[in-house]
Amino acid sequence: MIASLESILDILCCPKCHTSLNANHRARLICRNVECELSQAPFLEVRGQPVLIDFENSIVDRDELEASDCASASQRDDLADSLRFKIFNAFLGKNRVAGEIAANFSSDLKGRFQRPRVLVVGGGAIGAGIGKLYDDQHIELIGIDIYPSPNITVIADGHSIPLADKSVDGVWIQAVLEHVLDPHQVVSEIYRVLIPNGLVFADTPFMWQVHEGAYDFTRFTLSGHRWLFREFDLLDAGVSMGPTTATLLAIRYFVRSLCRNDKIATGVQMMFFWVRFLDRFCRGRQSADAAAGVFFYGKKSESSIEPADIIKFYQAQKKLKEKQITFAHRL
Repeated sequence: MIASLESILDILCCPKCHTSLNANHRARLICRNVECELSQAPFLEVRGQPVLIDFENSIVDRDELEASDCASASQRDDLADSLRFKIFNAFLGKNRVAGEIAANFSSDLKGRFQRPRVLVVGGGAIGAGIGKLYDDQHIELIGIDIYPSPNITVIADGHSIPLADKSVDGVWIQAVLEHVLDPHQVVSEIYRVLIPNGLVFADTPFMWQVHEGAYDFTRFTLSGHRWLFREFDLLDAGVSMGPTTATLLAIRYFVRSLCRNDKIATGVQMMFFWVRFLDRFCRGRQSADAAAGVFFYGKKSESSIEPADIIKFYQAQKKLKEKQITFAHRL
């Protein structure tokens, strides 16, 4: 279930100096560090949700954010329930990995903690396959995003997560790292807020065209994604959306670039929906090399993999079983 603000006050901190917060007489949050610039006034609130963003070091513009009433840069729905997502599943295929990992993620955490705390970075919309995490009364979900939503606890920028060091047991970040300006900084923040041996799941596009316009920055190969999480032990990694999804996306964006019409482009794409059924024949390293999306599931470590290990990681993909798109190979 989604954590209330009151339940996480003990771990909230200033996004600039990471000092703990106080609540003033109007219950507005304020940084305790009198030497911090952000302690001069309470943090902004929008729709009753505190905005814990250091605007000086964020691409989020305070004036635009207030003027738009914190609306998202792109129209987002809860992916698990939206009509758009059901259509997406029908014509592009389903991300089955997230749901499978979510089950393991939940089971592992509940086996170790009575009421685990899980941070969802970019949790304004519920990601594909993780609805059960939100329904689980034994897991406290702390959602953050740069716009208000009933699915989040505070409005925040993942580049400076307003949570204390080693304060959460797990982190979930799905279809977000392509939209942050500095993915390495975001992963560094994830590492900071996770407890020792804490779990992380990341699902990120690879062969996927620009979406969300100006707020789209980066793509990762499977190996690049692994290197991004080099300070985490590998539990599982692989393809979340296969080569056929990448092919169907390419068709849509190609037609859109020719006719500059989304409806026509989507219509042409739908004519090739049958292509997605060929994903079952795509396997191994070749599938990962052409995937629409890749994922990483790991555990916080006290050491980092070495540069040479990333070559071994790529070569290990040859060991994939013929009908599997994931692997668990410890380096």
